[in-house]
Amino acid sequence: MTISRKALCAALLAAAASPAGLLILPARAQQAPFAFDLPAQELAMTLRTLARKGGREILFADEDVRGRRSRAVRGSFTVEQAVRLAIDGGALIVEEQAGALVVRGRPQVAEDITADTAITVTGTRIRGATGPSPVIVLTRRTLEEQGLPDLASISRTLPQNYTGGQNPGVAGGGEQGGYNNVNNATTLNLRGLGSDATLTLINGHRLPYDAVNQGVDISIIPLAALDRIEVITDGASALYGSDAVGGVANIILRRDYEGLQASARVGASTEGGNVQQQYSGVGGARWADGGFMAALDYSKATPIYAEDRRYTRRLNAAQMLTTGSRQVSGVLTGHQELASWASFEFDAQVADRRSRKTNAFSLTEPVTFYGQVGLPVVRSWAVTPSLHLRPGAGWEATLEMTDGVSSTVANSRRYTNGNLLVGRSAYDNHLTNFEASAEGPLVHLPGGDVRLALGGGYRRFQLDFDVRTTSAGVTRVTRDAVEHRQSLFGYGELSVPLVGEDNRLPLVEALRLSAAGRYESYKGIDAVATPKLGLVYAPHQDITLRYSWGRSFKIPTLQQVNQVREVILFPGYFFAPQPTPPLAPGETVMLIGGGNPDLRAERAASTTLSVELKPRFLEGLRVEVSWYEIDYRGRIASPVSDLLSALTNPAATDFVLFSPSPGQLEATIAGAPMGLSNQSGQPYDPAQVAVVIDASLRNTALEHIRGVDFAIDYGTQLGEDSRLTIAGSATYLDAERQSAANLPYEGRSGLIFTPPKFRARGSVNWETAAVQLSASLNYLDDTLDDRFTETERIGSFTTLDLSGSFQTDKGKGLLRDLELRLSVQNLLDEQPDLIRTSDPTSVPFDSTNQSAIGRFVSFSVTKQW
Repeated sequence: MTISRKALCAALLAAAASPAGLLILPARAQQAPFAFDLPAQELAMTLRTLARKGGREILFADEDVRGRRSRAVRGSFTVEQAVRLAIDGGALIVEEQAGALVVRGRPQVAEDITADTAITVTGTRIRGATGPSPVIVLTRRTLEEQGLPDLASISRTLPQNYTGGQNPGVAGGGEQGGYNNVNNATTLNLRGLGSDATLTLINGHRLPYDAVNQGVDISIIPLAALDRIEVITDGASALYGSDAVGGVANIILRRDYEGLQASARVGASTEGGNVQQQYSGVGGARWADGGFMAALDYSKATPIYAEDRRYTRRLNAAQMLTTGSRQVSGVLTGHQELASWASFEFDAQVADRRSRKTNAFSLTEPVTFYGQVGLPVVRSWAVTPSLHLRPGAGWEATLEMTDGVSSTVANSRRYTNGNLLVGRSAYDNHLTNFEASAEGPLVHLPGGDVRLALGGGYRRFQLDFDVRTTSAGVTRVTRDAVEHRQSLFGYGELSVPLVGEDNRLPLVEALRLSAAGRYESYKGIDAVATPKLGLVYAPHQDITLRYSWGRSFKIPTLQQVNQVREVILFPGYFFAPQPTPPLAPGETVMLIGGGNPDLRAERAASTTLSVELKPRFLEGLRVEVSWYEIDYRGRIASPVSDLLSALTNPAATDFVLFSPSPGQLEATIAGAPMGLSNQSGQPYDPAQVAVVIDASLRNTALEHIRGVDFAIDYGTQLGEDSRLTIAGSATYLDAERQSAANLPYEGRSGLIFTPPKFRARGSVNWETAAVQLSASLNYLDDTLDDRFTETERIGSFTTLDLSGSFQTDKGKGLLRDLELRLSVQNLLDEQPDLIRTSDPTSVPFDSTNQSAIGRFVSFSVTKQW
């Protein structure tokens, strides 16, 4: 029923006052599922069809749905489920009032409703099904309301993610792992298992890996192109293949857009540095059977230098705490109905980023005498065309191909006592992926349709290495090779609804079983079969329990297999605590590092149990608690977890050799293609080498991870055009690692340079048609610095963020559809806690957990046409 907004309000009041209200069917009949087969079309047409076929009153104001398109609705759903699938959230909400379904706009600027042809949620390949794994959903609008300008910001605001390693906020190198991020990328690192153990997808498909660490750089996707991000923090290799040990993040793009939007943002840290500017635009069009969206983003940021912060002013003034960068990125997506039984979709991404990072190796000498300047350049692109077929009987099939390249050229200029060593490390990642899949019903049970998803394909990824150095006019090629890997894979998922709307029982409102399996063969490396079992059980309409158990795997990265063996000489005083007796002045330590061609797949078993509450007596409230456990075996890692304490750590005994002979030292250096890298500050003397530490990679580590996730969301209308939303999430992480067999377990959480045991984020948002205000509180628990004889606590890190916007009225004139936003991140200017360092040039705080950005103020203007 199409009515005006005033008429809609009057109808609701009349319905509430009437004993019969707007009911036109008995309540039990309304809950029966119907078979729908509606294409993506005008939303008003879809809503009228659903009301007519389902016999349910659906009220909506014409101005709320005008110009909007629905998603395709195909499958067996109740009318309410079908309506929710058709509008898919966004700027519209569905409420039940006196038996009628009311579709109305949120009190916020209207947003487009995309037109995906498949209704699936990350964590299952079954359309319309509830997966057994908890799903975290972050929408673009939520990120904008909280003042987050890009996808890179998600890494520090998602409690389940650890920001160490491949993250631009990690300062320095060495013990903090900043050397891992050769190109200023941002990759997700769920549960702190590493970016290579988190699978990141774009619209459900893979992208080329970034640089050498087998992660995916999420910062290349403009925020304006985003629809939402779905994250499952549960092993999912049975569904998605390698890398999904810590979980899966699926970045879902807008499928189309109507009109044009442009925005500009400027901001800076109030203590100095980090001056940012960002300009973005998104445009597109919709027509009766298709549409497209194009987004472009330009951003630039200046670095933060050590002299900009009082707690780092003792360092060299040229030492950077954050990286300077300039990035241009773009996204193009589209869809077109070809016939009643076929449609075509297209995704494309392109990005170009240039960065600059300086590391000073001395407190007083200039970087051009003793230090390093890095100038990485990243260029990437990817295209994914897909054909979607609807052969009938509720089945859909997809043929998809992805081709893409991520190219990093890390230029560096390293100065040692004024001598220049020019380095060039080029890493070209190329991905080609072909995949075919199908999903549909097999048989109808009293609880609903038994549905099956099947798929398979071929994937080839390649890494080109070109690493060389030039000194005094002489160029040495360290690595010049092309390594590639091929895999054939097949998978299936079965969903069996034993109890549903039609046959529910006392204490069994719903019961669904699921099973998935995948076989993946990597030529010359490994073949892996991974199962996953799931259970969704609702003892009451307000309570849903989910359980999943599955196995996951991660193929060793091409870098891990082919990494060059390195031999580096360090001064003995770097290492603390010292052995008994301590190393004499002038004695050195030789470190062996590098890859291993005999590495095999890492394997993990994951268990997750969650309880979700949606009490009907308090509409809009959702509470979810999840318990998880991961056993990660054959982990590829160095058996020496803390190099600086290796000389006294009993766990490293088997990998530390005291008083090596000259012959052993000579053989060690001969096995390194680059020879000895002398960073001791003195000439190499075999007689002065007191210790050799072998930290090369092995398949020997075992990690055990367990913890609890908590989430709460509550939204309520305060008036006709006023809404309040409260959200909170937290995680407790208890992780430990056994570096090798027969060695004791070591903590991997709650310690310096590891994820904190407890992390939380809470937000409050209030909005009307014209004004929006939000406040967010971030908390990271304290950690323990156990690297020295006397342990020391590093304090917690708590920040408060505020953001607010003003939206002009729609209508005519230059100032129509204009949004002005002011945001303050870390309002109270929380500063990192100082830590002890054995190297006086090291950054004196744990930048993997605590940020040097400080208070950051930004202002943005967004205009729509």
